Amino acid sequence: MEKEGIFEGLNEFNELNEEMENFDPYEMLEEFNKLKEFNDLLTNKLKQTIADYENYRNRSEKEKTMMYDRGIMSFALALLPVMDNFALAVKSAANPEDNFVKGVVMIQSQLSHMLEDMGLKKIPATGETFDTKYHHAVGHIQSETHNEQEIAEELLPGYTYKDVVVRHSTVIVAN
Repeated sequence: MEKEGIFEGLNEFNELNEEMENFDPYEMLEEFNKLKEFNDLLTNKLKQTIADYENYRNRSEKEKTMMYDRGIMSFALALLPVMDNFALAVKSAANPEDNFVKGVVMIQSQLSHMLEDMGLKKIPATGETFDTKYHHAVGHIQSETHNEQEIAEELLPGYTYKDVVVRHSTVIVAN
């Protein structure tokens, strides 16, 4: 048994010796360069795939945010006429101390806070200088108490969401 182990080891040594005699370092270098080139190709493909995924993730996040913002703005546009009607109801109430009127004011206040919590901001109007980016003039009045192009009265409040005008303030401007 021991003789077989010795002869096997000798056979392996002889095979290795034959391989070393046929060893060509240039051939090995050529094989190494091919493997390195293949490795570089795979590395570049991996980097490109990672970059594509990052771009996809960023684009998806941006689209998701845009959809959310559009939903908020659409909801606000649908709710603003209701807010306007509550304001008209309170304004036209004969007795502001009536419990019904107080209830309407509470609902109006809740809706207003809800819009603020969603990110809507009321556009300043009365007393401000008229700006076509934020205001829509429906009339002009002669006034000695207001400066020229100063907003004398706000008929409907305007709102912005993330610096985008959702609805312009409807105003009357002094000449």
